[in-house]
Amino acid sequence: MKPLLPILLALAATSALPAHAGRIDNGAWSHACGPRPAAVNLDLKNADAFNKSVGAVNGYRQAQRAWLDCLQKEGNADIQATSQLISQYINGEAQAAREINDKIAADAKAADARFGEGK
Repeated sequence: MKPLLPILLALAATSALPAHAGRIDNGAWSHACGPRPAAVNLDLKNADAFNKSVGAVNGYRQAQRAWLDCLQKEGNADIQATSQLISQYINGEAQAAREINDKIAADAKAADARFGEGK
């Protein structure tokens, strides 16, 4: 049986995946959350500059929190969708193997009836 990680990466890079947030391409996960918010700093030149910069820092923190929440939500959706796809694939392959083995067993039984010691 093949290791699951290469299968996961290969499946995630294909368009056969169910609709979900992002994709994996060359080992990098893409998402629809947009770019990371640009960092801002407190302006420490003087008290007035500091007071004016507090609003920008608070805005950055709010944007950063929303962006991280988006990543978490999309990442969880991707993990769930990919996990379901892999489970379906493995279950399908196991079912196909069972059907093949059942056919082999039926053929062996038929062969025994036709060619076995009872004949």
